[in-house]
Amino acid sequence: MSLNKSKIYSFKNNHDNLFLYSGYTGLILEWNNRIQNYLENKEFDEEVNNYLQGKFGESQTAASSFSIKPVVKTLTLFVTNQCNLACSYCHEKAFELHNSKSLDIETFKKTVLYFLENFEHQNVINICFWGDELLLNLQLIKESVNVLKEIGDRQGINFKFSLTTNGTFLNEEIIDFLIRYNISVEISIDGLEILHDLHRRYLDGRGSYQTIIDNVSKLAAYCDVSARVTVTNYQIDLIEMYQKLENAGFCAMKTECVVDHKLKNSEEEFRYFADNLQLFADYFIDNIKQRKIIYYTDFLNVLRNFHFGAFPNFFPCSAGLDKYAVNTDGSIYFCHYFSNIPEFKWGDVNLGFDREKRIQFLKSHLVMERGKENCDNCWAQRVCGGTCYYASYVESETTKSISDNYCRFKKEIFKKALYIYTSLLEEEKVFLDNTYLSG
Repeated sequence: MSLNKSKIYSFKNNHDNLFLYSGYTGLILEWNNRIQNYLENKEFDEEVNNYLQGKFGESQTAASSFSIKPVVKTLTLFVTNQCNLACSYCHEKAFELHNSKSLDIETFKKTVLYFLENFEHQNVINICFWGDELLLNLQLIKESVNVLKEIGDRQGINFKFSLTTNGTFLNEEIIDFLIRYNISVEISIDGLEILHDLHRRYLDGRGSYQTIIDNVSKLAAYCDVSARVTVTNYQIDLIEMYQKLENAGFCAMKTECVVDHKLKNSEEEFRYFADNLQLFADYFIDNIKQRKIIYYTDFLNVLRNFHFGAFPNFFPCSAGLDKYAVNTDGSIYFCHYFSNIPEFKWGDVNLGFDREKRIQFLKSHLVMERGKENCDNCWAQRVCGGTCYYASYVESETTKSISDNYCRFKKEIFKKALYIYTSLLEEEKVFLDNTYLSG
C-alpha cells in the first residue's frame, strides 16, 4: 500500500526542530535522513514504514469500537427546560424547543432503574444534571441525590454527580448542598465580560458576568469549579481569558466553538484565533517548565492521547456509545443537544429502548462513514473522530456531515498540542501521567 502523505502532518516545535505525526499509527517521529529517503522513495525502509503507516498500512478497524448490547457510563438528565437567561445562541431557542416542563422524582427514579436493569454497567456511573438552568429545579436535584444514594447502597454502585449551570443561582443554600455531596460544577461562561454580557443576558437585558464571578469566588473556596467557554469571537485573547478565569477561582477551562449561523467567523478572524492559540501554547509550555500546569482541558486531553498512544477515535464523543440523555418526560436520546427532536428519540423509560436504532446510528456515524469526503485523507482523523453531531446538524441539518467550522477549530487545537508535546523534555511530560480532565 502506497503512503498517503496527506495523512502525515509535518510541523516544528519551539526549537525549530521538524517532526512528523502519522495519522495512520498515531506516532510522533523526529525528522531524520532515513525518513527523508523513505518519503522521497529513494529507499524502502521497513522500520520507518511500520512507524508511519503500520505493518498493514492502515489504522485499526472499528469493528469492536462499540458494544452490541448498550453500555451506560454516563446519564445526562434534563432537570428543567426553564431558564432565567436569554442567551443569543441557545440551542433550545434555535429549534424552538423551549417549554416549561420539569423532571419529577418518579420519572427520575424510573429512569435510573431502567438503565440499571437494561444496560450493562460497572460499579461507577456518572450522573450529569442538565437543563436550560437546572438550579431552577433544585428540589428535584436534592431528592435525586438522596434516591441515588439509596440505590447505590443497595446495589453497590458509586454514583458520581456533576452539573452544568449558568452560575447565577449559587446562593449559600446551593453552595452548601454542592459541597456536602461532592458535586462537580461546570459553569457556562463566555470568558471575558464584554463578550459574555453581549450574549448571556438576563431576560430584562442585564449582563450576567459579574454575578457569576461573585458566585464562583464563594464556591471555589470549597470545591473545584470549571469554566465551559463558548468562543463567540475568535479575536479573543486566550491568555488574558484564562488568567482572569483562574483569578476568579475557576480551576480549569474548556472551550467550545460557537454553533450558530449568525456568529460564523471570517477567515481573517480564524487566522487571528490560530495565532492567538499559538501564543497560548507557548504560555502553556513556559508554565510547565516552571512546574505549573495550565488546566486547559482541550490541550490536556489531546496531550494525554499523544502521550499514551491511545486507540483511534471513531466517534467525536461517547454519545450513544455509553452516554445517553433523558428528557423531562423520560424519553431517551443519544445526546442532550437533540432532546425533543423526534427523529433522534431512541425510546423512553416506559416503552423501552430501540437497540437497533442505536446500532444503525453508530454504524452510519463512524468517522470513515461520515467523513468520506472530509476525513478519509486527514491526518487528524485518528485523534478527532469527526466533528460534533450538533455542530453538523446546525450547519447542514444532518448529523452525518462534517462541520467545517468545528473541524477547523478542533484541528487547530490538535496542531498546537503536537507543538507543545514535542517542545517539552521527557522529564517535563511527567505531569501527563497523573493529569486528566475529560472533555
